[in-house]
Amino acid sequence: MNTIELSLANFESLITKPAIVIVDAWASWCGPCRAFGPIFEAAATRHPDVVWAKLDTEGTNMTLRILGTLTALLVSCTTEHHPKTAELAPLASQAVSVAPAREISQSVGDEVIGTVHARSVAAISSSIMGNVRALKVTVGSHVRAGEVLVQLSAGEIDAKANQAGAMFAQAELDLKRAEQLKASNSIPASRYEAMTAQYRVAEATLAEANVMRGYTTLRAPFAGVITEKRCDVGDLAVPGKPLLVLESPGALRLEAAVPEVIAQLLHRGDVLSARIDSLATPLSATVSELSPSADPISRTVLVKLDLPNTPGLRPGMFGRLSVQTGQERAVVVPTLAVVRRGQMELVFVVKDSKAELRIVRTGRAHDGSTEVLAGLADGEPVAVDSARLLVDGQPVEVKP
Repeated sequence: MNTIELSLANFESLITKPAIVIVDAWASWCGPCRAFGPIFEAAATRHPDVVWAKLDTEGTNMTLRILGTLTALLVSCTTEHHPKTAELAPLASQAVSVAPAREISQSVGDEVIGTVHARSVAAISSSIMGNVRALKVTVGSHVRAGEVLVQLSAGEIDAKANQAGAMFAQAELDLKRAEQLKASNSIPASRYEAMTAQYRVAEATLAEANVMRGYTTLRAPFAGVITEKRCDVGDLAVPGKPLLVLESPGALRLEAAVPEVIAQLLHRGDVLSARIDSLATPLSATVSELSPSADPISRTVLVKLDLPNTPGLRPGMFGRLSVQTGQERAVVVPTLAVVRRGQMELVFVVKDSKAELRIVRTGRAHDGSTEVLAGLADGEPVAVDSARLLVDGQPVEVKP
């Protein structure tokens, strides 16, 4: 057996942080090699910032490697304690489809979250104080413009309206008698003018009373659907307190707080891509309103974008807005070519009729392609359909 002197001090000197230490399970080592186990355990305790992993492997070549740096320590056991195993059979050839990695120019942007709101929203509230006598709608009711929603009971207003009506009727009779007396020159002109003025005052008082009485009936300002009901029969209606919320479901928009740096790139009429989580396809959103001032706390600008009439789209839904900020070059491969094993992302490059394993770092995925940020160059052929079945160095046959 090859004797290797290893202590905790010189083992620690080999660790260059950051590092990932992969240790074969030392419990299965041979007797002389098992002495290294306490050294590894002590080093792991004293260096919690190093990632340690134990691997249970079968075979005669037990290794310890420090990855992520240029330093590597290899501890091998090739003694008579482990009998030699038979040589492995050669790997069978695998038929694969190949696609080249492509460098493309793509848009670079940021994603801003927002909420879908109705373009037309009305909070139905009373202009007078009174009790709710009748409630004609409930949540989800579809109403027409001018349809009665709520009726209030206000005895004082009814009494004043009746009083104004009686005063107007009396003023009208007095004016008619004055006109008859004037025709026979039996009334002074000043008296006739006074009667005419009283009639006009009574007429205006009656009109005012009728307007106040009209406030006891609340009607829909436009056609829409009731989304909130905040009162019941018998409740006291107070001026300014919403009783119902009416929204127009056919006209929706996305409202988003856009960072002020990005908002400078937007203008009214710009068409952006909006994605609603509950919908399968993105929508085209048109910038309709752009706030001229920014929020001093969040440093954002409120942007409102009109959305097309889409089945399944409702107020209150969560949405994401994609804002393009520039262009960049990127290498992309088919998404099927990317293999995920644990936390690693791999592709297999077909080179000299063999599959060469390549660890990559991926970015965004869209339209069946995945962006490769590192580990692959433009034009390199990668295995696509059978990539998950391959191992490093396996012979491959490229499908025509």
